[in-house]
Amino acid sequence: MQNLSIPAGNFILSAWLHEGASPAAPCLVICHGFCGSPEGGSSFEIAEVLQKHNIAVLRFSFSPHASLSQQVAEIGAVINHCRINPSSRIALLGRSMGAAASLVFAAANPGLTGLCLMASPADLSATFSGILGEDYTRLENGHPVTVFHENQPVHLTPEFIRDLKKYDLPGAISSLSGLPILLVHGLEDDTVPVEHGRRLYSAAAMPKRLLLLPGVKHTFTGMATRFVPELTDWLTNEVFRKHPFENSTAGRCSL
Repeated sequence: MQNLSIPAGNFILSAWLHEGASPAAPCLVICHGFCGSPEGGSSFEIAEVLQKHNIAVLRFSFSPHASLSQQVAEIGAVINHCRINPSSRIALLGRSMGAAASLVFAAANPGLTGLCLMASPADLSATFSGILGEDYTRLENGHPVTVFHENQPVHLTPEFIRDLKKYDLPGAISSLSGLPILLVHGLEDDTVPVEHGRRLYSAAAMPKRLLLLPGVKHTFTGMATRFVPELTDWLTNEVFRKHPFENSTAGRCSL
């Protein structure tokens, strides 16, 4: 594993690259969720399995409490770093808000070979209204707020939610015709209910898959055995095969 520092505007992003078996191995870039971390969501287990299939994994940290637009820009900086190797084929995996940022990036930047969205919201305003409650109303009224996540302060400004409202995620996913998409959602997710995943799946063009996980809530930490086999199959047989779009015309839904 290599420790990396990737410039992104005024920030330097910390990143960790789990190398594939060959220098030209394709790469999966993992984007964590709001207040999440590059260690969460079974990321190490993903890397361990994918390395055995000659797929590199790059995990990185967004700058703290960044707006969605800033996260999209930071994904761009990470992708540009990966493309230093011109033979690289790159797919994105995002969780929660990181999934929303990954989707927005993919819609604006052709050239990815696959997109995996885990616990992705379809409506960012509704999602954060549910998460923040009365603090969301305070932000709408122009007041900054401080909330706590795992006893750590999170400072938000009104611009944070104004920025969220710029984005139409179902519209973004509907524009990705030809890009393999895998949506993964826990059926017991009470932060981003499963209806969000179903809505995005309905809006997505082929080729697409939907993996719904009984008994799984919003976090995927410790849940590797529930989704990594499907993720690995999707990457090896659809995303990173020699002709990634050949014969990829049917949707697939797993429960």
